[in-house]
Amino acid sequence: MNRQTRHNILDKLRIGPWLILAIITTLIVAMLHPHQLGVLLWSLTKLCWGAYLGYWIDRSIFPYARPDRFNPDLDTNERTSWEVLMLRRALIIGAAILALGLGV
Repeated sequence: MNRQTRHNILDKLRIGPWLILAIITTLIVAMLHPHQLGVLLWSLTKLCWGAYLGYWIDRSIFPYARPDRFNPDLDTNERTSWEVLMLRRALIIGAAILALGLGV
């Protein structure tokens, strides 16, 4: 296994501990309070929809200012511009998640 392949695998597994913790806590909720699984599922559904809608709201409002299409060779202040684009997207997605989480 070469270094690049190992780096790609480790990069994909970096969120692994959080996934394991989520699975463990879900199992604990299922054992102690199984009637709460519906509430947990509903909360996760709202969270996922908020993230999905926030992403697409950002893409539709700013179709030409997307972080993944940013070209640092064309911009003289590349680091600040990329950071602002990422911050904008994070704020919009966070606001959508918060709105759905608190709204219903």
